[in-house]
Amino acid sequence: MIHTGYVRLGGAALVIDGLAALGCYIASYRLRFDDAEFRHFLAFALRALPAFALAHVGVLAAAGLYRLSGQALWPLKLTLGTVTAAAIAFALVVVTLGEQGQSRQAVVVYALMLTLVCLAWRAAVGLRMRWQALRGDVPPGALEVRGEHHRSMSGGLLLAWRYRHLLRNLVAKDLRLKYRGSILGFAWSLLNPLLMIGVYTFAFTYIMQVGTPRFAFFVLIGLLAWNFFAGAVMGSAAAIADGGSLIKSVLFPRVILPISGVVFNGVQYLLTVAVFLPVMLVWYQVPPGPQMLLFPIFLALQVLFISGLALMLSTATAWLRDVRHLIEVMLGVAFWATPIIYEQSRVPEELRFALLLSPMASFVRAYQDIFYYLTPPDLAVWIVAAAYGIGAFVCGVSVFVAYEGGFAEQV
Repeated sequence: MIHTGYVRLGGAALVIDGLAALGCYIASYRLRFDDAEFRHFLAFALRALPAFALAHVGVLAAAGLYRLSGQALWPLKLTLGTVTAAAIAFALVVVTLGEQGQSRQAVVVYALMLTLVCLAWRAAVGLRMRWQALRGDVPPGALEVRGEHHRSMSGGLLLAWRYRHLLRNLVAKDLRLKYRGSILGFAWSLLNPLLMIGVYTFAFTYIMQVGTPRFAFFVLIGLLAWNFFAGAVMGSAAAIADGGSLIKSVLFPRVILPISGVVFNGVQYLLTVAVFLPVMLVWYQVPPGPQMLLFPIFLALQVLFISGLALMLSTATAWLRDVRHLIEVMLGVAFWATPIIYEQSRVPEELRFALLLSPMASFVRAYQDIFYYLTPPDLAVWIVAAAYGIGAFVCGVSVFVAYEGGFAEQV
């Protein structure tokens, strides 16, 4: 059982969350405004600060985040609770103090930052405690596990890590099956983006006469990342629903199934990037720069984001098969809400930050900044990408592990 001395519960967690809310709210205003504007708006921020901190801990307390029971879905409760609390606090501040000096963009950044901070410290503590439990080295009164620890998010991750050889075998099998009996082999994976780039270049350059220089290179950067995202989400969503025979006959961490689909598409993405990117850099004479070293960081965040989304969608699809059809519709909408075939500068300024909140926009923006604009991504891009990547992964694992026990009955 988990005792009340456990730092993720009770008064200790409430104090940490309250301090995190205070710090993130001030930081969000500092990021939103320059030095002169920040000094002007700081007074308004300080007046609203207690409302945001109290709303945060109040909503999380109502959701049961500081109690012993109901912790299976704590990441999802935390994420939804933080966003809800930010909206409630902003509405209360506007009603009581007025809208003057209140920044909607700062509040959105605050919610993302606070979600990230609260998820991160809880996940870190949980992983440390679970690792100690698996080793049999548990501090007295902190955490005791008797066969139930793998039902937690951190326990499920550690168990999946022990079966990483199975993940490698599943990905290798899928790669062999995909190209078995094919004359062109991997070249088929290159034809689709090449054809789409040609179509978009012709349509937007010669018909619509879009004046974006090096348009093919611009489209390539976003299109390859999008294909990775769409292929992984579609391929992993039905991993549990279509894996009934394996789930019922073999005992292994079920999280391996959707994650193998993400890794499989990720390997194809890296191979495609390894072929196309150097050619395009040389063709358009793009000089290498230190900002290109940031690519692996954003790629890791994108993998976390896709993995978390795949885990949640595969869980939902196991209970409701219509989810996979809904995914197809939502992918079509999300594609046009992502700046892949148009530059963000062409979007009205008041809509640009909202566009950044589109699921894949922050990652595509980061890749475009790194390889096309040759500049490090803005801090807002970092915050959104990190919040989406870490938040989606932590929530996805917790939801998947919480419902994993019922998969056999559903498939």
